[in-house]
Amino acid sequence: MPDDLTDEFGEYAHEDMLQALVLSLLTSADLDELCDDADLPQLTHDDGLPVTITSARTYRDAGVLTLDRGVWLELSDGSVFGLTVQISRRPRGEVTLRRR
Repeated sequence: MPDDLTDEFGEYAHEDMLQALVLSLLTSADLDELCDDADLPQLTHDDGLPVTITSARTYRDAGVLTLDRGVWLELSDGSVFGLTVQISRRPRGEVTLRRR
């Protein structure tokens, strides 16, 4: 495993990679666009405007007191969600990281 990737993702590569992927996905487009892409209905406010993601941070950056990896989401309607990445089984063999 290259040193820079080991430093970046460490011992918990699977959890860290999935956490980074979810964070990237949820901050790369508006929630209504993500719903359209997934063929899901859009969340809207009473005035018809789409609900938006106002903040998406890792649990660590959001100050969530847990050892789990995850993404803390705050939406414009005032709701708050924690999306936890929790491993249920470790890989059977060695897995390496590589840049594309």
